[in-house]
Amino acid sequence: MDASTRRTRFEERVRVERDFLVPVNRRFGAVAPLAGMTAGAIASWRGRASAHDLGVDVERITAVLLEAAARAELLADNSRDVFEAGRHVTPDGLGEIKKTLDALLGMSA
Repeated sequence: MDASTRRTRFEERVRVERDFLVPVNRRFGAVAPLAGMTAGAIASWRGRASAHDLGVDVERITAVLLEAAARAELLADNSRDVFEAGRHVTPDGLGEIKKTLDALLGMSA
């Protein structure tokens, strides 16, 4: 695998993370901004967001964010090439996860 492929994977991961950060912060940014898509950042957000009643299910949103973060991590994980030579992981299902997030946030898709 060359540096270009690694960079492309990293860029895709960043794009995916932004796709999830932006709508959450559009809804919660003033009271509980989500700083990143790591498990720690999501847990911190969950604690702060739960303290505010914005009419959404913070627990379900948290589960969606954790699933999206796990898939984004797989997109950028270069070590799997050692074990899965010739197999390319694509962002399958991320579009559906994003639609679920938008619905939970009460945003149009």
